[in-house]
Amino acid sequence: MKKATRAAALLLAVCAMIFCTACGDGGIKLDIKSPVNPASIDEVDPDYEDAAIQPSTNVNGMRFNLTPYEFTVRYNTIKRVLGENDLIMSGNWRVNGKSTVDNNGVSIQYLYYDDKNVNFTATVETDTGKLVNIGIGTTTSHFMTQNDDDENNSDKVLRKAAMMAQAACRFEDDSLDLLQNIFYRTTTEANNALWFKGFMFTLSTRQNKEDSKNNILLFRVFPISDELKNEWKPVEYEAGSR
Repeated sequence: MKKATRAAALLLAVCAMIFCTACGDGGIKLDIKSPVNPASIDEVDPDYEDAAIQPSTNVNGMRFNLTPYEFTVRYNTIKRVLGENDLIMSGNWRVNGKSTVDNNGVSIQYLYYDDKNVNFTATVETDTGKLVNIGIGTTTSHFMTQNDDDENNSDKVLRKAAMMAQAACRFEDDSLDLLQNIFYRTTTEANNALWFKGFMFTLSTRQNKEDSKNNILLFRVFPISDELKNEWKPVEYEAGSR
């Protein structure tokens, strides 16, 4: 099996194992620079004209009001507004394994999208077709290196994760720097999970004992109910913090 294929398989396994847990389960330490444009927005609110999230009987108590197709459309709209042409195609989402049920008995299906050096991952309720969570993952070796233009891949991955979160959570257009900073903070916080305005932003890691270059990082975002927030007592991200 090629290294890239093995890394993708590991990423999908990580997604399946941790789909509804807030905290990561790896021991990989990262040392990356703060994003070029640190967060400076004091107040960012989701667009509730068409509610971004809905109550659910799943283990998180909430789901996105969004199908994978609708997420793809919103994500591509953000990319186009920014003048970026590396769009994703709704037809390229792939099923990962058979459907299963969460601890509340809700039927779910794992999906993934292979996007070159990163993978989008998603968990979908099979009955409603709507997203429970969505993530973006890559290998540590890719994340910690530079591309051919001497740009840090970590910046690009975190930026892509921020666009993912903006599309799924329906945050306003000027929220990208803040969302990127939240994901950056998950690489430096001891518990690698932060709550912000109803959503959990998490980083989960998994070590590859055969090849450390294929250690996996998975950035995810998902809504949780107020009851679950009171139970978990997550660290809250403060807008404007560095």
